[in-house]
This record gives sequence, C-alpha cells and structure tokens, in this order.
Amino acid sequence: MTGGNLDEMLDEDPYRRGRRSSGHADRRAADRAAVDRVPGDRGPGERGLAGRHPEDGYADEGYAEDGYVGEGYAEGGYAGEGYADDYEDDPHPRDAGSHRDRRDGGRRRDRRSAGGYPPPDDAEDWGGGWDDEGADERRSRALPKLIAVLLVVAALLGVAIFGIGKVIGRVSGGSTSADYAGSGDGIAVVQVPDGATARQIAVELHDAEVTASVSAFVKAASANPKALGIQPGTYRLRSRMSAEAALAALLDPASSAPFKFVIKEGMTVHQVLDGLHQRLGLPLSDLEAIARNPAQLGLPSYAPTLEGYLFPSTYDLVPGSTPIQLLTSFVTRFKKEAASIDLEAKAAALGTRPADIVTIASIVEKEVANASEGPKVARVIYNRLGDTSGRFRRLDMDSTTRYAEDEYEGPLTKDQLNKANPYNTRSVAGLPPGAISNPGIWALKSALEPAAGSWLYFVSMPQSKVTRFATTDAEWAEARAQYRAEGGRE
Repeated sequence: MTGGNLDEMLDEDPYRRGRRSSGHADRRAADRAAVDRVPGDRGPGERGLAGRHPEDGYADEGYAEDGYVGEGYAEGGYAGEGYADDYEDDPHPRDAGSHRDRRDGGRRRDRRSAGGYPPPDDAEDWGGGWDDEGADERRSRALPKLIAVLLVVAALLGVAIFGIGKVIGRVSGGSTSADYAGSGDGIAVVQVPDGATARQIAVELHDAEVTASVSAFVKAASANPKALGIQPGTYRLRSRMSAEAALAALLDPASSAPFKFVIKEGMTVHQVLDGLHQRLGLPLSDLEAIARNPAQLGLPSYAPTLEGYLFPSTYDLVPGSTPIQLLTSFVTRFKKEAASIDLEAKAAALGTRPADIVTIASIVEKEVANASEGPKVARVIYNRLGDTSGRFRRLDMDSTTRYAEDEYEGPLTKDQLNKANPYNTRSVAGLPPGAISNPGIWALKSALEPAAGSWLYFVSMPQSKVTRFATTDAEWAEARAQYRAEGGRE
C-alpha cells in the first residue's frame, strides 16, 4: 500500500492537522515495499496482512510507532467500523476506481491528494508537514478577504482625505470661501428677515451680489459676537463687498436708516401721514383719503376712527410697498400689542369699552411724559368721570382742547377753551368721541390698571419735570403756585 493516502487521511483528519511525524518518509517507503511483496512474504519484524486494519491496511504496530495505538487511535475519532461508516457516509464519495485499485491479489490506494488530484512527481520525497496542502488552501481562501479589507480601508482613507481637504479649503479661504476685497461699489438693497440666522443673511447677501460666497460671510459673522445685533429690515449696501465690510455695514444704523420709519408715542394720525409724505413722496391727499376710510386697513371692530390705532414703533419701509400696505402694518402691530395685554377682557372687567380704554390712554400719553405717572393720571380721569358732587361736569383736559384746535401748541385762549367741539372737554361732558393720539404700551396699561387714589387734580412742572397730584382745593392751590414758580403759564 502506498503512503500517499496516509497523507490524505491525516490531512483530512481534523484532530491531526498541524502535526508532523518524524520518520514519515521511512514509513512510506516501508509501505511501498510491503505492497510489492507477494502474499505471505514478510520482512524482518513484520506481521502478515491479516494483522492490518480491516479497511486501511495499516498495521496496528505500525500505528503504534507513530503514537496511534489501540484505543488511543479511537479517541481521535477513527476507530474500527466507526471510521468506515463515517467514510462511507461522505456526501461526496469517490468512485471505486479512484478509491482503491486491486492489483495481483493485493490492494493499492489511489495516490490522490485530499482534493482528489494526483500529487506532484516529487511527492515521494515530500518532507513537509501533513497539513501543508491545507495551509495552501487556507491561504488561497484568505487572500480575497484580505484584498477586500484593503479595498475598504483604502476607500475610507480616501473619504477622510477628501473631507479634510474640504475643511482645510474652507478655513484657508479656498473656492468655497471666495471673498471680495474692499468696501464694494454701486448700490445693493438687501432685506434681512425677522429671526434670520447668519447663514440665511449670508444667502441674502450672496443672492444680491453683495458678497462672493455664503461661507465667507458666515465665517466673518462667527468670528464677531456683534453679529448677533443685526436687526431685521431693509439695508442699503454696496455690490462686491468683502464679508467683513458687509458685516460692518449691517451693524451700522446708517445702512438701514433710509428704510426706517418711526411712529413716536403720542403722534397723531395727521403727523404720521405727513411723515410718510415727507419720507416717501407719497401724495398727502391720497394718504388722507385712506385715513378717512380706515376699514380697509383691518381696524379692530370697536375702533371709531384711525386715531389711536397706529401703534408707535420703528417700521421697515419695504421697497415697493403701497400706502395701504404700510398703514395696514401699523394697525396690525396695534392689534398684536393689544392682544398681548388682553385689552378687551380687561376693559370688560373695568366695565369700560375697549375704545374708551384707547381714548383714555391717548389722553394719558399727551398729559404726562413719565410712564410711572401714567396710572395716577388715569385714576384722575376715572375719578372725574365718576364724580357725583357736581364739581366736575367735564374732564377739563387741555390736551383734548388742543386736539380740537388742530393740535394747537401755544397758550390756549378763552375762545378756544369755550368753543363747542366734541373733542373740547372744557366745554363738552364726558370723554371725546375718540382717541387724540396714538398711545404706547405703557399708556394703554395705565388706562387698564389705574392707581388707587382719590386725586382730582394734577399738573406737570415745566422745570422739575414731575407731576403733582392733589385731592383738596388747598393741595391744588399749592401745586399751581409751584407751577407758576417754575415758569408755567395758565
């Protein structure tokens, strides 16, 4: 029997892989010699074929020389019939011709490797371990896996290098951070939306061709904490400005001044319309016609006129806006602020109409300059309106008389004080038919939350800029004396 199949069996044996046998070549030579002898011949110290393993033809003692004796071999999982059964149950059996070949009454094992292929010509002198051919197979199977891992690593490195390059490009001002130099030229109008982020502003600038790239402005804004102070509105800038120059211009109030319109607390509708006329060149007659038909501006249902409902604030004059759109924005702001202080519900709690709250607030706005004194002035108005003693048949407020006289600012004459006019509270009882100015939020709150007190008089001092309040006639006479002492004229 040849020794090639011994290599096959031990190479396929999972319990014997990786072990080498000293004297392996000698045993194989001895096996070949045994096969070539005729039956019955023996060499020195050899047993007959009857003593070999029933299937494999290996002598028991021959196995003993290699450390496989009796039950010890069985522990390896190849004992007796159990091994024969396992071999016969091989799901890929070799055909009889390839498995063994009987010649001259003896048996030869087909000299094939574990893979079923003939060994190389020098297999007789092969001195490697029994598992060398299995190692080659494992190396051949591992090679594609190794190549796949290397390809994945190379791809990841490529992505990382690309990402780092992009970051370096942005930081170093590469093409993604392109920037102009200098303060630019020409004129560019840019709208900054309310609540816009730095990137949104950067997009507006880039779209208007103010800056060369979005990232350049974002980078400049991120490096300057003052960028948080950019206000919403319309700005007049220049084209092709550096990101730094554009940021500085947005922080400069002068850039947005041409597009800002301010309604000051206490201004009248007439003053607001004249301001729009002066600022935008709109025909005053057109503006006055709109004011006479205020329903188109979305006034609250309780408002008798436009007066009192143009809320004092700073507004952005968006280029292209119509007069109706501008005036509507002023009214919309009033409704928003009125809702924030729950004007209608609180007026109902006081037993007062919402329109009367606005009228009282407009008088408070005209009578005193100090917001802290507003609730006291409101209390005087409520006390006079509720007086049952007959001392105050009227409010007697000079501010209402001045409004009736087309906002007259000089000393009032007796004729003016006695003129019959719905807004002249010197001659007409009760509140005027509507507001006499556009009150701010503090005046509206004063009308809704008057201070507790019994005051019936007040006078604002011309020099000390304080207001004195009085309940009795004596207190009132003392307050008037101080007023005259400070240069006031009655």
